Amino acid sequence: MATDLQGGWRARAIGLRGILRGAVTLIAFNESGRMRRFRIPKRLLLLGAVVLVLLVGGASVAILQMFRGQVDLARIAYLERENRSLTQLLEGQAEQLSRLKLEVARLKEFEQSLRAVSGLDSQGAPMVGTGHGRGVRQELPRKK
Repeated sequence: MATDLQGGWRARAIGLRGILRGAVTLIAFNESGRMRRFRIPKRLLLLGAVVLVLLVGGASVAILQMFRGQVDLARIAYLERENRSLTQLLEGQAEQLSRLKLEVARLKEFEQSLRAVSGLDSQGAPMVGTGHGRGVRQELPRKK
């Protein structure tokens, strides 16, 4: 069986060498009608075809990389715009937060002044928003 495989491989190699032997004759006519013959070896044609395939493949890869680069640049530009927008939004929210802190401090100061005026200054902690103080209702027994 090993000899069959070697024989087949050798036959293919010999067949390929036979195909690449010889030359191709090209006949070209110029405008005055003169005929010119060119003999090009088949090996040179094969080499030229391989080089052409490599050049076309390389150009395709280069064009694909250029396209991917353009897509990446567009994506980066979009992300930079979004980043600037979010930064501006965050800065606006930080400004609003600082204004609210100032307003809360001003309201606490106002509360302290109201407590001082009304005589409720004796309580230690302010009771704003805790539900204690005026208007507290006691639960009524539920009817069954």
